[in-house]
Amino acid sequence: MSTTTGFETPSRDSSAITRAAVIGVVAGVVFGLLIQFRLERMTAIGAMYTLGDPQLSVGWIAHLAHSALFGALYGLVVDRPLFDGVANRPTTGLLLGGGYGAALWAVNIVVIWPLWLGAVGVSNAPSVPFLAVLPLVGHLVYGGLTGLLFGALSA
Repeated sequence: MSTTTGFETPSRDSSAITRAAVIGVVAGVVFGLLIQFRLERMTAIGAMYTLGDPQLSVGWIAHLAHSALFGALYGLVVDRPLFDGVANRPTTGLLLGGGYGAALWAVNIVVIWPLWLGAVGVSNAPSVPFLAVLPLVGHLVYGGLTGLLFGALSA
């Protein structure tokens, strides 16, 4: 005798998630160049993983890992019927991705970044909320580029 719960498990397109992870790395390189050369904060990302020791190479590795993870999360989020016809078009993907980038900034930079830097002993860690504009612009570029490329490659 079988029982049913009345819930269906939604099917996921693993290729969409993988594609989004790769796109996230591409967008992460663009964003990473902004972080390193305009914000001059790539070593601070490295400090998050080295208990306060600012290291450029660790910063890049961590940033690109975050980019892949958040790209895959984007693919997981938009691989739903709610986003059919939106995420798979470049123009609307750009807008959807921009909103995603803003959400990443709101959680990761406004709250988590200052708490984490303070926890690992960075002496000049910003306080919560950290409402800096240039990191917002960088996250909008990351999210917008992720959405645009996902839409273009899904069309």
